[in-house]
Amino acid sequence: MKSYVIAWRSLARRPAFALLTILTLAAGIGTTTAMFSVVDAVLLRPLPFPDADRLVSVMETNPAKSQALSLVAPGRLEDWNRSTRAFEALSGAFAENVTDTAGAEPERLEGRRVAPRYFTVFGMAPLVGRVFTPDEEKSGGPHAAVISEGLWTRRYGRDSSAVGRRLVLQGVGYSIVGVMPRTFTSAAIDVWLPAQTGPGLLAVRSARFMSGVARIKGGITIDQATADLVRVEQALGEQYPETDKAWSVSVGDLKELRVGTYRSALGLVFAAVTLLLAIAIANIAGLMLIQLRRRARELSIRQAIGGSRVQLVAALLREVLIIACAGALTGALLAFWLVGLFARVFATVPRMNEVVLDARALAFTAAASLVAALVFGLGPALRGTAGDLAPQLAEEGRGSSAARHGLQQILVGAQIALSVVLMASAGLMLRSYYNLGHVDSGVDAAHAITFHVGAAWDEDRARVGQLQERLVADLRQAPGVTAAGFVNFLPATGGTLRFQIALEGRSTTEDNGKISIGERTISSGYLSAMGVPLIAGDWCPPLRLDFKAPATAVVNRAFAERYGPDLIGRHFTFDQSADALEIVGIVGNTIEDGPRAAAAPYVYACLSAGSWPDPEYVVRVRGDIRGTLAAVRQIVRGIAPGRAVFGLQPLEQVLAGSLDEPRLDASVLTMFAGAAMTLASLGLYSLLMLLVSERSRELGVRMALGATSGHVVGLVLGGAARLLAFGIAAGLLCSIGVARLLRSVLFDVSPIDPATLALAVLALVAVSVAAAFVPARRAGAIDPIEAMRAE
Repeated sequence: MKSYVIAWRSLARRPAFALLTILTLAAGIGTTTAMFSVVDAVLLRPLPFPDADRLVSVMETNPAKSQALSLVAPGRLEDWNRSTRAFEALSGAFAENVTDTAGAEPERLEGRRVAPRYFTVFGMAPLVGRVFTPDEEKSGGPHAAVISEGLWTRRYGRDSSAVGRRLVLQGVGYSIVGVMPRTFTSAAIDVWLPAQTGPGLLAVRSARFMSGVARIKGGITIDQATADLVRVEQALGEQYPETDKAWSVSVGDLKELRVGTYRSALGLVFAAVTLLLAIAIANIAGLMLIQLRRRARELSIRQAIGGSRVQLVAALLREVLIIACAGALTGALLAFWLVGLFARVFATVPRMNEVVLDARALAFTAAASLVAALVFGLGPALRGTAGDLAPQLAEEGRGSSAARHGLQQILVGAQIALSVVLMASAGLMLRSYYNLGHVDSGVDAAHAITFHVGAAWDEDRARVGQLQERLVADLRQAPGVTAAGFVNFLPATGGTLRFQIALEGRSTTEDNGKISIGERTISSGYLSAMGVPLIAGDWCPPLRLDFKAPATAVVNRAFAERYGPDLIGRHFTFDQSADALEIVGIVGNTIEDGPRAAAAPYVYACLSAGSWPDPEYVVRVRGDIRGTLAAVRQIVRGIAPGRAVFGLQPLEQVLAGSLDEPRLDASVLTMFAGAAMTLASLGLYSLLMLLVSERSRELGVRMALGATSGHVVGLVLGGAARLLAFGIAAGLLCSIGVARLLRSVLFDVSPIDPATLALAVLALVAVSVAAAFVPARRAGAIDPIEAMRAE
């Protein structure tokens, strides 16, 4: 213990060094630990359910179609569950937002309708109460609801008496029977309700709208389960040839389905954080070397009075251990704060609700701190105590050759190289984000707002249609409004619907003569409100409640370019539907499938009011939209005071949401690149200051012999330039190697884009020159007489 007190006192005599190394290590350890917690929770840990490796997603598939994967019909789920031998249970769910009118004000709740056995599949116990009983899951059974921990906390203050209270949805009371923990789902779900699918809908085998989930029996692999379900579906194909004959199944790991698309992005960020930690460790190693050089006299004296090299190294490592422990503790506190910050920043990433700073993360902190201590402590300690130190008593102050600092120069060069990698990656991500943000969306989002009005699919469609017809009409009459309408899904929001259609007068080799298209259900006024140009023909006819009126549709430019310009007046039918729609117009392309996707053929079906009960309303106004935001709520309350208005926001904000992930990637990498560049510049500054300090006598002699201040400044900057050149060359080579990792997340920019790499290098050079200027200026200001007199 006494030896550690001595080590602590030694550090206390050098407070600036101790504080700088502790904070640098803490920043690296804390950031890396927090990011490890995210990667661990999202990618490494199994899902938070019993025997989570047995949970799978189940989809229907038809290899003959362009869009092979499909949702599952509820009747088919029941058939599979009865006939399979490889699964314990199969179930499914679909999204349905509901409006609760039990309180003083209507509240919109994010809901899921679930098929029988849904909670059995996951096997997670509720926090309070229970899950649905078989009677509640049957058609005509009691109305029950399971709420989320978030709703339980927000509305009921985590009071256990919430179980037994009622939600009022469309005038029907639903008894709350249980509360599911927040780890049950990462989605913002408030309530789960039994689907209670009736016999009529169960018999409609083409009604594919449920996301299937299942639990495999113990000892059964996914391949075996798939083979068993394929066997069942083949038997159903023989029993129902019209609807099941060409269909099969797809069974996949549920965890991979939920988080698979985020692997590359999170891996990229974690790699950036790890590089930042490596730079921090290299920088601390450089600071250690500087300290050992400054302590050469002290170490020589210790050796001269009998201290062995082992004792000297042990003494230095005790100081390193104190630094490592202090850095680890401070880093753990920083990581605790960062975990909460990351949970908010990465809110759209699945499973972020499971991220905590747990024992695994703290073990990672300890391991990272130990490795860091060995790297930045043991190496410099061995280097600083190598050979006989006594001659240094005589050499101290006579000047120093840069060759004596070869290890430190390598460390600084490595920092520069890693900084180049991070800065180049950040530059590419920024270019990619810029390109995505400047993709022609096909819409004019300025001066437009969007909102939702609560309505449910099992409501009376005539009543909903009357609401929609009157609401659109009143919105168009509001002051400043130039157009108003609605759509089932806004562009770039992930609502991609794909259908097969047969087009009159057109034959194709696609999908057995059928055409694959994207679909939107719209009202008149919607495309005008979005600012989409009309290329030919007419807009949708005026919105009215008439389910028997002839159906019409508008197609986009991509549809016309692929299937011919003479489309107006032609009819088409959706697969498995006899109702024909007449094409009345052609409009411009929009980014329906997001800014990354090329424009695909789309049809905009102009159907009767009430055909899509829960649409997105869009209103275009002149001038400032703030006044219209308040007017919308008043108009809805005047028509339907019991319905909730939600999602009221500018259309630009909705479209910007499609860029959340690339914006996040770019901003995080830029932050890390900035930190890396700062650390690399600090390492270069420290090295040059040490060299100037040790070579002051030599530089003084040079100036006494006629060298000018400019020559001395150039000498220091030349050494810095050689180091920069080495680091930049190594960094560029590493950047080319990293290009493969970046390729999948970039848009419209090459992973080895010369302009981006050049800008990254120029930025690093500018900062490094600024860091080198102070030591160079100090060298140029040396007084030759004073420098030589110092000896």
